[in-house]
Amino acid sequence: MQRRFEVVRANSALQNLWTRRAIAFVIDSLILLVVFVVLSAVLALVLFLPLLVLNVNAYGGLFSGFSAIFGLIIVWGYYVALEGSTGATIGKRFMDVKVRSLAGSMSYTKAFVRSFTKAWLPAFALLFALDLIVGFATQGDPRQRFSDTVANTAVIHARA
Repeated sequence: MQRRFEVVRANSALQNLWTRRAIAFVIDSLILLVVFVVLSAVLALVLFLPLLVLNVNAYGGLFSGFSAIFGLIIVWGYYVALEGSTGATIGKRFMDVKVRSLAGSMSYTKAFVRSFTKAWLPAFALLFALDLIVGFATQGDPRQRFSDTVANTAVIHARA
């Protein structure tokens, strides 16, 4: 059996699918960036205004911790909520692809598992890169990253 990379390299339909996935990821990342910037600004006002009024010098570490936790919740929540309920994020819908369960119906648990490596971006981009590399280097369904294999899901064309 061939590794996923070899199958994708020889199949233009799979190349098209992975290109759509990559563009969908960029679209989702831009959406999440805008959401994070807006919500971070609101959070900064809520946290910093009292500190400024009270003239307390504690804002750096406090905001960094909240931002990291807040970012993780936003990213993971976005992917789990949308993929678990409809099988597609906004970027995936725009690019006409969706996540499908290979056994049973799509669930929030499967979305949670397959989105694990994306939730830690950009801080742990290596985790997401490993997910892609291990997925491509192993044998199996060429529509899957490694986390898709674990979740028993695959990304397909929405009209398929």
